[in-house]
Amino acid sequence: MTTTKDPRSRIQDLCSEALAATSAGQIEPILSHLRAALHEKIQGESSWVALCERAAVEQDPRRLLELVSEINRLFQAREKGLESPNEPARSDEQSTF
Repeated sequence: MTTTKDPRSRIQDLCSEALAATSAGQIEPILSHLRAALHEKIQGESSWVALCERAAVEQDPRRLLELVSEINRLFQAREKGLESPNEPARSDEQSTF
């Protein structure tokens, strides 16, 4: 089984494993892990959207800063996960929304 932290890579790996399976006994555990990975990815995306929706209507400046900080943290984590190993990391000065 794969243990990749990036949900997209994990889903791709599990799909490849499922396609390579030759029996129902092999595919059942893979499908179980695939369902969990898909659920995790969907929840992660919906929490991102929920944070943005909350930030859009937040009236308290302190709470808004907390929400924006969390959105930024998630954005940076996703950006870091999407970088190619051969591609140099972008500095904060180059990063834009």
